[in-house]
Amino acid sequence: MEEKIGAEEMLLKKTRKKDKKKVNLIRLRTGHNRLNAHMNRKFKLAPSPTCACGQEDQTAEHILQRCPLLDKERKEVWPSPTPLQTKLYGSRQELEKTTTFITSAGLIV
Repeated sequence: MEEKIGAEEMLLKKTRKKDKKKVNLIRLRTGHNRLNAHMNRKFKLAPSPTCACGQEDQTAEHILQRCPLLDKERKEVWPSPTPLQTKLYGSRQELEKTTTFITSAGLIV
């Protein structure tokens, strides 16, 4: 009986992890996320819409494409320039790269 509970718990963990990845992608695609730009404009929960880098608003496009604070993580996942469209709507492999980037960058979206 203990093995069955252990297997069920493992399956539940895997499902939650997959669901979290899907939720993060949907949040990035729709703009309804926890990044400063949305949290400031929609809910006034961020003091400013600006990214910590100070260069522009913290949006999905900014973090995925241009934020200098995330250059290292971005280059590890995408060694060559990759269009935003590919990062958000590409193949399963490309979407995995996006979720890997979010995790490695420690972002909460």
